[in-house]
Amino acid sequence: MGGENTEASGAIIDSHIHVIPPARTASLVRWIKRAFPEHPSREEITPEEMLAELRACGVVRAFNFVFPLKEEETASLNAFSRDIALRFPMLVPFGSMHVESPRKAEVAEYCLTELGLAGIKIHPYAQRFEVFCREFEPLFETLSRFGRPFVVHTGFDDFYNRTQDLDYLRSILDRYPEMPVVLVHSLFPRFGLALELLRLHPKVYLDMTNVPSSIRLYQRAPELFAGQQDATGLDGEAENFERLLSEWHQRIMFGTDHPVGMGSPEQIFTDLDSFEMTADARSNILYATATRFLHDECGID
Repeated sequence: MGGENTEASGAIIDSHIHVIPPARTASLVRWIKRAFPEHPSREEITPEEMLAELRACGVVRAFNFVFPLKEEETASLNAFSRDIALRFPMLVPFGSMHVESPRKAEVAEYCLTELGLAGIKIHPYAQRFEVFCREFEPLFETLSRFGRPFVVHTGFDDFYNRTQDLDYLRSILDRYPEMPVVLVHSLFPRFGLALELLRLHPKVYLDMTNVPSSIRLYQRAPELFAGQQDATGLDGEAENFERLLSEWHQRIMFGTDHPVGMGSPEQIFTDLDSFEMTADARSNILYATATRFLHDECGID
């Protein structure tokens, strides 16, 4: 799938958005407004409007993620991901599947070879199942064989009131070293663990989506996090977060989660820029890391 890839001044690759069917978009916006009633998104927002808002911020390309809430949605959503990227070439389409999907290896191979999707994204908290488990071994084996990425939601346990088997994640990274893995939300707030996994596994990448805005929200209104382990973690993880930005920016990407991120795209990029970082770090996080990732791990120029 095409898209502008010249490194123009200020160009951004958004590593995390959701252009999905209208009914699912409306449901997603209703969900985020329950958590944040003042959120600026609208249930009827169109793909054209979403992408125009991103372009206004300098975004020239965006990773588009779908995820089935029911197994029977899997095939149609994967086809939608392919079709919407043909309609809007700035999108990089990813596929997905459900824990109840039969023949997971075949589904993954079909996504990669027949539909031309870049990789597989799973959101186990929204989909309400564990992904670091034996049931998904056929997926990991297939992605490893093709050398294509497994993109997975991690962290924000308090927000979703769910947990993940991080020991099983470690075993996956050990057993499938040829499979690129993107840890979406960077294990928030377990930045020390994120640092460890980056050191140990050269094909691990971090997606910092929603992380800077969440830290800023905590700094402005800590009472909103009262009693949450995420807040306790942030108090002890500030130095590790700074180390990620300063030492590991060549393996970090950043996205808006549009249309359901932590505010408007403009606000989200402003939140990122409020943290001190070098020009090289900012360039990598907003553009260059994603460019290398697409070339090296997805076969996309």
